[in-house]
Amino acid sequence: MPAVDDLEIIFEHHLWATRTLIEHCQTLTPEQLELSTPGTYGAIVPTITHIIAEDQRLLQRLTGERAEVPVTEDEDFTLEQLHSVWGGQSERWRKVLAQRESLDVTLPARDPWPAVPGARPLILLEAIQHGNDHRTHVCSVLGAHGLPIEFLCGWAFWRSTGRVARAGEPAA
Repeated sequence: MPAVDDLEIIFEHHLWATRTLIEHCQTLTPEQLELSTPGTYGAIVPTITHIIAEDQRLLQRLTGERAEVPVTEDEDFTLEQLHSVWGGQSERWRKVLAQRESLDVTLPARDPWPAVPGARPLILLEAIQHGNDHRTHVCSVLGAHGLPIEFLCGWAFWRSTGRVARAGEPAA
């Protein structure tokens, strides 16, 4: 069995979960996409836009390079556009993770925060936490309105990779 890079698996889950959520939301009606719930970021498409925009900002902090198709919260995007952007962004993450040991990142001081030398692990951690947090917001909106929720847990991801199967099914 080939060696497994735990961090790469964790990021593959992040990439898979966001893509899977976008694809699930593409099945919703325009009215359903406008739904929100108190305590969440807001409506579904703006929340997914925020996930991707912040993810791009984190990648830029790691590499110094802007996204090819920048996403910002003050622009309107369709789920189709976001799905396309996420595909490219996923490839960027894979490339960055493959060379992560060579990245030496210092975050500059920004009031009230001091400069953060050696910030690579912090940025990677924030990408995972931020994605999980806001995907949960979208699922909370769906659940609060009685709509189906896509399972985005580690078990569902692991099954999607073929590493484990449902009872009675062969694993890949």
